[in-house]
Amino acid sequence: MGKRERRRKREQGRKNPSQQRRVATPEPIVREFPLAAPRLRIVIKHDAPEDARRVSALYWEIKDDGTWARTVGSIGVAGDIGAVAAAHSYATLLNCPCANCSEPIAVTNRSWANKVGGKNLDVEAPAYFCGECTKIRQQEETERQQRAAEQKRVERERERQQAERLQRLIAHALADEERKAEPADPLPKDSPLALVLYVALISYATRNVGKTLPSLTSVGPLGWTGDAEQDRELLSDLYDAQLLALAPESPQQAFTLSQDGDGISFVSTEVAWRVVGGLTAAQERVRKIADDLRTQPGPQAAEAREAFTALVDRLEVIDISGYLDNLLTKKYGYPAVPEARREELADVIRKGLAHGYTSGQMICFAWRAADSAAAWKERNPRMGPPEAASASVTSLNGKIDKAIELHHSIPEYEAPRWHTSPLVLACFRRLHAEIRWVYNRDVIDACTQCDHQGLKETVHPETGMDAVWRCTHPVEIPAQHHGAEEPSGRNEASDPADV
Repeated sequence: MGKRERRRKREQGRKNPSQQRRVATPEPIVREFPLAAPRLRIVIKHDAPEDARRVSALYWEIKDDGTWARTVGSIGVAGDIGAVAAAHSYATLLNCPCANCSEPIAVTNRSWANKVGGKNLDVEAPAYFCGECTKIRQQEETERQQRAAEQKRVERERERQQAERLQRLIAHALADEERKAEPADPLPKDSPLALVLYVALISYATRNVGKTLPSLTSVGPLGWTGDAEQDRELLSDLYDAQLLALAPESPQQAFTLSQDGDGISFVSTEVAWRVVGGLTAAQERVRKIADDLRTQPGPQAAEAREAFTALVDRLEVIDISGYLDNLLTKKYGYPAVPEARREELADVIRKGLAHGYTSGQMICFAWRAADSAAAWKERNPRMGPPEAASASVTSLNGKIDKAIELHHSIPEYEAPRWHTSPLVLACFRRLHAEIRWVYNRDVIDACTQCDHQGLKETVHPETGMDAVWRCTHPVEIPAQHHGAEEPSGRNEASDPADV
């Protein structure tokens, strides 16, 4: 084309402005590296300076195997290069689809690119999401957290209202309990063990005037009778008979709202108790209960005495076996008597008690049995502490059998201070001794106020009619060797003579 032709076309373009070339809005620069299987697409912002475009292109350039073509340090200052590339460009990993929408994932720096796509930028990323999906998930998570926070707030408000309602109901319930002034009439004779527990509770209250009866939880693992389930049942019987009421000192955690939310219930092991009717009236009631237990005729009264005797025997077994266990663990560092020999131990203790040995003498037997078991272990180095603990049962049985056979005189020991007996045991021992006294053949034969069957003519305490009644032999009862109300210490260094 000649100069004249080129000039003509320029002049024509000036005369027809509509045919002039329009300037479009700059688009981002997209670059794909000419690989057999493209792995990376670079997007550089359209307004990026020339130097930033150059740095971004060099920063993102990869080799045929997908690794970086050059190090960041070879491009320029490492901190500046990464910042410039991240500010003006990003890369799309063509072989790394989003785990949610399957679109390629965009990254803003090499570290994130290698984390998603691996060293060669070709690893599928089942655990990574693209930017849009990430925003959606973040929004969903934010909304979930907001809902959870709102739910917690509603739950806290509901718990606050429930706690306030519970406090009001507890106050009303304790006020009702405070108004209980008289027990139910008559006494619940169908629950004799509850009545004998009542005797022990009043004995405790007499020794601790002004204090409430403690909860089962606070009296220790043995409770009152050594059986937590039995304690709960007996206390419930006394509560139903209005002999006991809930004490104002009962902790709030002992109460719970009923299932319908209209009332409250209490945990019998956690509440403290109050004696209904005052201590003086309760002591008079206890005297009547004890007198009935000693003298009431008929099969029901006999069954009550039999049940009480069985309870006392069980408590004595608990006391002696507990002492032996504590002796083994505290003094010798052995384990307690193994579970496989617990029943045998109980039978051995019952045998000793059945032959008339007192609790103090049984303490002596247990002391000697543990000492002999320890000495046997020292003479047999192959035997360990578990074998010595087991051998204490054999030793206890042998010493009791030998004492029975040879009629040896056994001293009485008092339990040391570290030994804890069931709380009702001392009271029950006294009451049981009084019952035995009434039915003892030697006492009946020596009594001048009753016949040979232990009966005498008297006035019926309830009807006022003449009647034949069981005599209590009102003479001085010889001192019973069953220990003091509170166990006292002894010199553990003393070494009694062997049986």
